[in-house]
This record gives sequence, structure tokens and C-alpha cells, in this order.
Amino acid sequence: MHSGIYTAYSGLKAQMDALDMLANNLANVSTSGFKEQKAFFTALNLALGGANAPQLDSAINTHEVLAESALNLTSGSLVETRRNLDLALVGNGFLTVETPAGVRYTRNGSLMTDARSVLCTSEGLPVLGTRGRIVLGPGKVDINEDGEILVDGARVDRLQLAAFDDPASLIPEGSSLLTPARSGQASKPASGVTVKQGFLEQSNVNPVLATVRMVEIMRRFEAIQKSISLMFNDMDSKALEKLSH
Repeated sequence: MHSGIYTAYSGLKAQMDALDMLANNLANVSTSGFKEQKAFFTALNLALGGANAPQLDSAINTHEVLAESALNLTSGSLVETRRNLDLALVGNGFLTVETPAGVRYTRNGSLMTDARSVLCTSEGLPVLGTRGRIVLGPGKVDINEDGEILVDGARVDRLQLAAFDDPASLIPEGSSLLTPARSGQASKPASGVTVKQGFLEQSNVNPVLATVRMVEIMRRFEAIQKSISLMFNDMDSKALEKLSH
């Protein structure tokens, strides 16, 4: 198999990865607090001689790969729900969540209580306060702009709001959880974050732009497929025809 096939394959793989990422973005258009992922591509040159390689050799051996992805942290619009367990965060901050795999982070403030009155995400994962799990007794729940939680006016706890120096590098898990990309990327207490009770932050995915991008990726995918067909059906057949004479 010649280098052109490997180059085409790398292009197909990169477009498939980007398409999967885009499909996940579109699937979470209605997920509160969801942050879209953006793909970044790079060209990997495997030509012999590197920068000094002949132009044709360099072109055939330049492989397109998905270099990395990053979160788009643009704030989504806020929608008022008037539900006292719906929260929206304004600023660089995340709710801290306890999961079986360890601590995770989220911007999805659609919360609930479980059978033991523990404050949880909509998926049933405990939301952490400064004292650990937050247990809400009976009564009216108020959460102020600093994340302080009160039940019938009595202070219960305060939300453990986290921030990161490089939040765009956080890795999505599931539909709304985030985890640090590196083990050394520790969270820190969030500052300047406002908690708005009775509101939800909408996903920041623009479905129109995402659909346009999907069409672009599919067209590139089809173009690469045609190039593979050309190499197999035309170029290789001509080469065999010449060898037979």
C-alpha cells in the first residue's frame, strides 16, 4: 500500500473524530450548562528528508490528524425557571460533584434531592459543599449569590465552587461532567462567581453553525473517499496495465 493511501486514511480518521465530536455537541443542545468541544487539526509530515523533501513526496506523506480539542467556555444564555434547586453560575466556576470515579465538575445546575435529602445532580450524583455532601432538611431552600445554602433561613453549607487556570483543557465525561486533562491540573476555589437561584444556563452550542460545520466535514470526507477510489481504481489499474506489457 503506497503512502497516498495512508495519507487519505489519516484524513478520513481526523474527519471521523471531528464528526463524532460535533455529533456529541448537537446531541447536547438541550443539556443545561453544556460546553461545546472544538476540534483542532494539524499536519504530520512523514516524508523522507523532512522539510527538504521533494514537493510531491511531502504532499503524499503529509497526514492530517486531530491534534486536540478544547472546550468553548462562552457562557450560554440564562433561562429563568423559578425552581429553587435550579442554579446558574455566572463567571469562571464549576459545581463540584462526587462520582464513583472520583471528583468531577459541572456547569449543569439542574439539581434535585435523593431519598436521603442529599443535594444531587439530575443524574443522582452528590453535589459537594465545603463540608462534603449537602443534606437538605425540610423547609424552604434559598441559595444566595455566594453559594451559601439556607433552609428556612438557617445556614446549612456553602457550595464548593471550583475554578481552573486552563478550563478549556477540561475533558468531558458523559453529557455534563468534566475532568482535568492532567493529574497535576488541580482545581482552586472559584472567585468572582455569582450563583443565580431559579435560573439555568443553556448549552452554548449553536445548532445552525454546528450543522453547517457537519456538512463541511461530510463533504471533505466524501472528497477523500473519492481520492481513495481514484488511487485504487484508476492509478493502480493503469500501473498493472503497464506492468503486463
